[in-house]
Amino acid sequence: MTDKILSRKDGPIGHMIFNNPDKLNAISLEMWEGMSTIMADFESDPVIRVIVISGAGGVSFIAGADVSKYEEERMGENAQEHYAQTGERGLSAIYNSTKVTIAAIDGWCIGGGISVAVSCDLRYCSSKSKFGQPAMRYGIGYRYKSLSRLVDIIGVPASKDMLLGGLQFTAEEAYAKGLVGRVLAEGEEFDAFIKKTASQIAGGAPLTAEQIKYTLATILKDPADRDLAKCEEMFQTCYASSDYKEGIRAFAEKRKPVFTGS
Repeated sequence: MTDKILSRKDGPIGHMIFNNPDKLNAISLEMWEGMSTIMADFESDPVIRVIVISGAGGVSFIAGADVSKYEEERMGENAQEHYAQTGERGLSAIYNSTKVTIAAIDGWCIGGGISVAVSCDLRYCSSKSKFGQPAMRYGIGYRYKSLSRLVDIIGVPASKDMLLGGLQFTAEEAYAKGLVGRVLAEGEEFDAFIKKTASQIAGGAPLTAEQIKYTLATILKDPADRDLAKCEEMFQTCYASSDYKEGIRAFAEKRKPVFTGS
């Protein structure tokens, strides 16, 4: 593991931190590899219920790929394909996680930062944040999966503005386009909101979170690829669970429920 991407666990909350502040948390190949490793650890840990993804340094979430390493990591024979597949494994690990994932965007969110953010379930940002995809500047391309995640959230017109027009979105513009769910004042307000939201999700019913995530992802698939039987099975599992009974009892008794995922 590289020290350019870090993880920690605070009870049911996992944290993945991009830790390359000298380069505004630009991502290198070893960081993409680290992402998959960290996500696999979180995914296999039954205690973890929510994952917060952030950038170190207070200036940037992720400012794209580390261009200074393009020659080394992406120019050799088969190097670009290896890089792309490694990156997609990391993004898929986030997108397909059964845990709820939050992108805590505080500052620049560019290129690969957008790809990471749109792989998360929830995206919240500070007021200083800016968003962009400068693909045209570097002559790079994006595979179907990566672009479909962006289009599913902001649509084709806004995606064209970003990718073809090279437009950067302010935090408020990103909110208006649906790219983020809320814009917070930078500093204490932003940090407190992320902490509170993660804690609320961590205290919720994990079977419900997993069922909602799976069903919403199914809606976005082509009809031929939808497993509606599994959607129904997961729905029924929620109502047959001990957690459902606990939630109803806790509401009647005016107390906080204690969910076990069973």
